[in-house]
Amino acid sequence: MASLTIVSCTAIIGAIVYNLNDRNNMAKNIEAAIAKGVDPLSVKCAYETNPNSVCIAHSLGNKK
Repeated sequence: MASLTIVSCTAIIGAIVYNLNDRNNMAKNIEAAIAKGVDPLSVKCAYETNPNSVCIAHSLGNKK
């Protein structure tokens, strides 16, 4: 039973750390995009794992 608890806690902590690192990397890339003149919303939408209305509207509005 103790090993199951340890494995569960490790999995939960691992998921939290992964999500925090992902958000920190996204923030750094958005800052770099702003410095280079790239649209920061494009960078944010590149990190999205599920479609959302903001990114869909952004991609439809930026057709070239």
